[in-house]
Amino acid sequence: MRVNLESKNSKSWHHFLRQRDFLQIISNLDYGKNIKVLEVGAGDGSQTMLLKKYFSHVVSIDIAPTTDTKDIIIANVCDLPFEDKEFDIVFSSNVLEHVDDINKAFSEMKRVLKDDGKMIHSMPSHIWKILQLSLGWVHSFKKIIYKLLSIKLSSRAHPDDFVHLHGKKSKNRYFVNKLLGLIIPTIHGTSGNHISEFLRFRPAFWEKKFKENNLIYIKKHNLFLHTPYEFLPFKFLSLRDFISRHGFASVYAYELRKSR
Repeated sequence: MRVNLESKNSKSWHHFLRQRDFLQIISNLDYGKNIKVLEVGAGDGSQTMLLKKYFSHVVSIDIAPTTDTKDIIIANVCDLPFEDKEFDIVFSSNVLEHVDDINKAFSEMKRVLKDDGKMIHSMPSHIWKILQLSLGWVHSFKKIIYKLLSIKLSSRAHPDDFVHLHGKKSKNRYFVNKLLGLIIPTIHGTSGNHISEFLRFRPAFWEKKFKENNLIYIKKHNLFLHTPYEFLPFKFLSLRDFISRHGFASVYAYELRKSR
């Protein structure tokens, strides 16, 4: 089932993307309301609110939430403060690509997941990575022009904003690094370079990683096609949806269960 793209209720392109991706995922699930869900990497809590509309018991964690909500527990996915087999669903959105010890994270998520439970993890695709590398120079050119014209750009995520995902703080960038950053985009996740990140964002990488961690891969959902840097927000929604349905999606969601 696809999502009604005209029913957006968010002025933020970032929140709209997360909202429509979540609605597409939930439309493909066979679930009951009275189940317990663990959200890994709650961030600003925008998806936490969505989860609570569909499930009666939602527990959200983050190492360093970007919101003051009291509903988010400060915790590390590699050391979850929960009992064994406590949750029916473990959900994350654009989080696992930022986790250094992914095997430890999977071990902990499996531990707290019920035997008949499901994991649902969405992550950027290799298509998104190609777009990031292809359009980085356009974004840099736009930044320079806006700077010269004293036009303020919409606030963008800074590397330090992702400290809550893997517990690291980025180093101060020297002038040369900043200059190179205008030409070469920064690494999005925990990979050492763009080539390894491209390979890591492919479905084949994650399918292999799931198998190594004794997780059964049920299905991959092609979510939506969007470009990094918020190019043309809220434009060509139907075309983006059509393209994503044919495999060219910026984000994939993986549906998993524990092996028995």
